[in-house]
Amino acid sequence: MRLADAAGRRNRFDLLRLIAAGCVLLSHSFVLVGAGEPMIGGHSLGFLGVEVFFAISGYLVTRSWLADPSLVHFLAKRTLRILPALALCVLLTAFVLGPLLTDRSLVGYLGGSESIAYPVRNLLAVLTGGLLSGPAYELPGVFAANPHDASVNGSLWTLPVEVQAYFLVAVLGLLGLLLRRWPPAIAAVFVALAAKPSALAGLPVVGHVIAARPESLTLMATFLVGAALATGRDRVVLRLDAAALALAAWIVTLGSPVEPVVTALALPYLVLVAAYRASPRLDVLTRPGDVSYGLYLFAFPLQQLALELWPSGTPPVGVLFALTLPVTYALALLSWRTVEAPALRLKDRLGAGRPRPASVAAPAVAVAAAGAVDSR
Repeated sequence: MRLADAAGRRNRFDLLRLIAAGCVLLSHSFVLVGAGEPMIGGHSLGFLGVEVFFAISGYLVTRSWLADPSLVHFLAKRTLRILPALALCVLLTAFVLGPLLTDRSLVGYLGGSESIAYPVRNLLAVLTGGLLSGPAYELPGVFAANPHDASVNGSLWTLPVEVQAYFLVAVLGLLGLLLRRWPPAIAAVFVALAAKPSALAGLPVVGHVIAARPESLTLMATFLVGAALATGRDRVVLRLDAAALALAAWIVTLGSPVEPVVTALALPYLVLVAAYRASPRLDVLTRPGDVSYGLYLFAFPLQQLALELWPSGTPPVGVLFALTLPVTYALALLSWRTVEAPALRLKDRLGAGRPRPASVAAPAVAVAAAGAVDSR
């Protein structure tokens, strides 16, 4: 099955994102009680989930640009996908959860600049890709006694990286570098840098960001390999035997110096094979809605809340996971139906009547799905 032919078929991207978000939630259940996260090679189970988000996003977001190469439409679509649920999350966290849990007086909490700065700084960090501000993680007097730290939502760090990847796709598209020969070369550069992030340590601004989060290069590399698969989709064949070889190569190299390289190269292909060749019976798991982004956003603060309310000590990892998963799912489903799905309907109207060159036309199903998030 060629990827170009598969792109018009139903896919399991929603399911893969749901599994990835579940991996992040489970991994954080370990770290938030003070235990070590489950490791897959050199990275945690949660980071692997984020890599899946970036692999999917690289493919779908690039297809979105190819289907409608308008900078205004592209940025509007990305904003409508990533911002509404994020705004809901940070506002609820700052002005509902915070006042209920802070150890400060209500006047002291709401009158301080930190409470107002929390949603503003996080929205600014995401909208600018972290160029003007990094995410804010703490609220005054909230979760200060929890085992891990006082971070309200440690998952937010991946969102500016995701937006940086969107900016890169837009720049490459405007420069005409999303042609077939360029994306693999650009992806190869980032894959090489992911293996040795110290190579960029001396660069102004970028070096500081990478020094703080060297994993961001791995995520960017994974995203760009997904983008390269999107631009070369008419030559990519989704084969189960090739996927098995890619999986074997990835497993063999786990924990080795070349793991970031093999992961960035193998994971996007494995994701695409799974998305287009998995059984449609699995759609039952995502039929209520695409809750993966909401699950990713709301899980961390709800896990911290469960720890805050636990009678004494800390709950076992399994108990924390079992307590927070259904509550987070319910809140994510509410976010999907009331905020995200209406925003996506508006997003899908952008460029709906815009003529597209035959060389970049995309099947309607793929265009409607393109641009979904992660973190991712």
